[in-house]
Amino acid sequence: MNPLRFAIIGARRGRTFANSAANVSGLVQLAAVCDTNPEMMDEWRDDPEVRCFTDYQQVLDDDSIDAVCLATPVPLHARQAIAALEAGKHVLSEVTAAYTIEECWDLIKTVERTGLTYMMAENYCYMRENMMIENMVEQGVFGEITFASGAYLHDCRDLMWDKSGDLTWRGRLRQSHYGNTYPTHSLGPVSRWLGINRRDRYISTSTWGLPCLAIPAYAQRNFPSRPEYFGNATWKGSDNATTLLKTEKGIIVEIRVDWASPRPHNMHRHELQGTKASFTSQEGDSLIWIEGRSETSATGIAGAWEPLSKYYDEFEHPLWQKHLVEATKAGHGGGDYFTLLEFAAAVRENRLPMIDVYDAVTWSSITPLSRLSIDQNNNAVEVPDFKAK
Repeated sequence: MNPLRFAIIGARRGRTFANSAANVSGLVQLAAVCDTNPEMMDEWRDDPEVRCFTDYQQVLDDDSIDAVCLATPVPLHARQAIAALEAGKHVLSEVTAAYTIEECWDLIKTVERTGLTYMMAENYCYMRENMMIENMVEQGVFGEITFASGAYLHDCRDLMWDKSGDLTWRGRLRQSHYGNTYPTHSLGPVSRWLGINRRDRYISTSTWGLPCLAIPAYAQRNFPSRPEYFGNATWKGSDNATTLLKTEKGIIVEIRVDWASPRPHNMHRHELQGTKASFTSQEGDSLIWIEGRSETSATGIAGAWEPLSKYYDEFEHPLWQKHLVEATKAGHGGGDYFTLLEFAAAVRENRLPMIDVYDAVTWSSITPLSRLSIDQNNNAVEVPDFKAK
């Protein structure tokens, strides 16, 4: 079969998908790149097999392109995805999938009506250790799951302004949006472990946002001539937000996003608690304790943690067993390789991808639901059942 011819929309972030395409042998072919900034496409102009566009509509009108990979600013994803599906193109979308509940439902309706493949490229789900934990859950190592948590901690203050001191799209987003504005890196792996939209579903959620302090302090130090950035009231978005969710089975999930607190670069934390095992991953260390296998005190209480890597030979996820060499060359801990591989395979096999539209909108809906919760004094709000007909 011919490879899937895809166009990258958003050249800066899209570079990682272009790099991964070279390793997904025979399944995909980079056909075009589109960005509103022509300078972002300079590195592709000498490649005769890659066409360069500055107008997204021209990509949609090109019948030689089978699919688009959306690597554009977050608020654009849903409407760009819907436009591509309407134009007859499959969609691989960067996170998050949507920014309003209305966009969530519109995206579902469009995917169902067109019958085309839609996948959200949540690469954290495919990281080696996260997939290994998923495999261990499926094999019963954790027993009954009782609690899970995730955190995405990424100091993005230097990405909020350009060199002239004007706000980038990230900076404008912090001015206008509040709540848990980037939930899927935290929630994606957890949702896979819990079987959300398969064995369980989220039924309610509540969110708390702390004051915005780190961002205006950064602005004062680095842009002293721009007082419009100094005041706390300038920023609707808080430095960080914490969200709690409850599932139909009664499992509690905690997720946190922090875009602005000054901290060394280590972006993710995850935790999983079951009746037979515990997992924790933070600051680069992934640790596990398994009942009957790890150290236990004389009274039967859990003893010392063990490195998760001790169990690679036994519980490595089959995908990582098969693609270890190729995946380790890709960005985001191998996630960029697997998202493109799975997307291409789902299109070729005419099946739902691992992260389908229902997963995409369920995880992404936490952003608008978090705003609703904050507006209602942090009260719990209902999570829609997006698979309900």
